[in-house]
Amino acid sequence: MKSVLKKPLVFIPLLLLAGGALFLLMHHRHPKTPPFVTRPLVRGILKKAVTATGRLKALKTVHVGAQVSGIIMKINVDFNSHVTRGEVLAQIDPAIYQAQVAQAESNLSKISTKISLDRIQLARDRDLLGHHIIARSTYDSDKAQLMMDKASERQLQAALNLAHTDLSYTTIRSPIDGVVISRKVQIGQTVTSAFKTPRLFTIAHDLRMMRLDTRVSEADIGAITPGQAVSFRVPAYPDRLFSGSVTVVRDHPRTVSHVVTYDVLSTVPNPDIALKPGMTATVTIHTGEIPEALIVPNGALVYRPPARYIKDRTILRAKNVTYLFLLKRSGKSWSVSAVPVTVGATDGIHSQVSGPVTPGAEVIVRDRRTKRHNGGLVP
Repeated sequence: MKSVLKKPLVFIPLLLLAGGALFLLMHHRHPKTPPFVTRPLVRGILKKAVTATGRLKALKTVHVGAQVSGIIMKINVDFNSHVTRGEVLAQIDPAIYQAQVAQAESNLSKISTKISLDRIQLARDRDLLGHHIIARSTYDSDKAQLMMDKASERQLQAALNLAHTDLSYTTIRSPIDGVVISRKVQIGQTVTSAFKTPRLFTIAHDLRMMRLDTRVSEADIGAITPGQAVSFRVPAYPDRLFSGSVTVVRDHPRTVSHVVTYDVLSTVPNPDIALKPGMTATVTIHTGEIPEALIVPNGALVYRPPARYIKDRTILRAKNVTYLFLLKRSGKSWSVSAVPVTVGATDGIHSQVSGPVTPGAEVIVRDRRTKRHNGGLVP
């Protein structure tokens, strides 16, 4: 009875060892079909590009304010109103300024009357002085009074001109032809211009031609010059590609959190008014072409295969070296080899590489079982 019980106990360790060996064999055995998606390394023309984000603005924007204080009595325009130069936008209550004009006119009339009397008195003094009836000092005093009243007349005339100017400022007019894109005033609202000019309206000159402001990092700004082509997309029209051209590369830097950027201004046609001020754009600035370049998808530069397919696993921990992982085939067997490369220009999807690689090599871009690799996009 004891010998019968001992036999199963002897075979259990053997079965465990056989199962472990079979598991290790199956674990390290490569599948017949490589579990990778590859792309051939090709030689061709790489279109260099710089990518950034930008914001659309009107080519010319004017903020219309009020130079006098008062109550808004009338507003003739609203958002999206098309206006022409000189058109009345709003009216401030002119009563106070009309009274100031009337007061200035009255003061000017008084001094004009006094000047007339001064001239009559001076003519009488001249006759009396000729007959030696009055002293010379009396004549000189009356002549000086006439000159002082003439100076006062010029001063009061300037005050009248200022009163007329203030009265004209109560009528807010458009300085340019364009579209009202902002209105910050209501009827009955009091505007005060004592400390600063209040902003009432914002008028865009012509939305059929717009400006794209793009901030480019200092690492890429050296490749950008006026005249280069620009393409971009906006979230409002994800399937539509817009285009323009670089007009200005500003030298003034912007530093935010120790990151230095420069403003690149582009002119963008907008014939159907689809683009609107303030839209955010994903911008690509086309900076040139590189002929006969070795080109790989950007996804291949960040992909790392499973460790079981790599002989030297220290490669997977390398941080300052860029590797391409090539799929090598020999008959029905295959293997993965790592090749260090130097990365050059990029168009955002593909990059130029140099190193011990040749055209036609199969470059691994991702695992076959997943649609995404370990970073970046694969075309």
